[in-house]
Amino acid sequence: MKEPDIVPNKITNPINPLIIFGILSIGLGIFVSMNLVSEEDGGIIAFSFSVLLTIVIAIFALIVSKQNEIGIVAKSYFALGLGFLSYAIGEILYYFMEDLFGIEAYPSIADVFFFATYPLLLIHLILNIRNFNVGYSKFHKIWVPSIPIFALMAYVILSIVVSDAEINFDFYYGLIFVAALSTTLSFSILGALTFRQGALGVVWLLLVIGLMINATGDIWYYPLEIFGQYYDAHPLTSIWHIANLFIIYALYKHMKIL
Repeated sequence: MKEPDIVPNKITNPINPLIIFGILSIGLGIFVSMNLVSEEDGGIIAFSFSVLLTIVIAIFALIVSKQNEIGIVAKSYFALGLGFLSYAIGEILYYFMEDLFGIEAYPSIADVFFFATYPLLLIHLILNIRNFNVGYSKFHKIWVPSIPIFALMAYVILSIVVSDAEINFDFYYGLIFVAALSTTLSFSILGALTFRQGALGVVWLLLVIGLMINATGDIWYYPLEIFGQYYDAHPLTSIWHIANLFIIYALYKHMKIL
């Protein structure tokens, strides 16, 4: 069995607080702009930023993959790029069906592309963790599965206990997505612990922040969608954009390291 690589030595690669402030400001600006225009224009703004940011993530990830040319890192970031490209395709399909053709887009073929994002993200995370991790503690073995369990419990409470909903197809459909996202979150945090003392520590921290924001948003989204309470100008939309901006910042810093 191949021995795990040693995590690169820690180098100076700090988080710029001005960029973090800029990310949060952009998210707030998007939210305000969507609520100052008509519902149709707000939907166009939400769609445009979502597709733009996910495509930027895909391009940055593929650039990192190309910089490494071969090996685990190249394969892992290629998977990351494909994952967000798949998400962008899902967004485009969803927009065309829902807003242009008036077809019910939940559930639909677009969800196949949305869901494909998660296994591709897991491939990215697992490849990197297996390549660098030197072992797991009992604590890791406990909390890694506990995060999906907690996320699923939160989803059930929000969907059934709080909202007093019936257990139907929509409930189970959302359950699958929350399980996939929370599992991805668990492995991203494990990756952050693996690289916390290395050159990639800051990159993984930013990536975890982005995935944590996405996890919170997705768990919030499915009860909203089930009960018809989600709309394009909802604060959740800006939360997703902020998450993507954190991931873009992480990938940008990764490109600077290599």
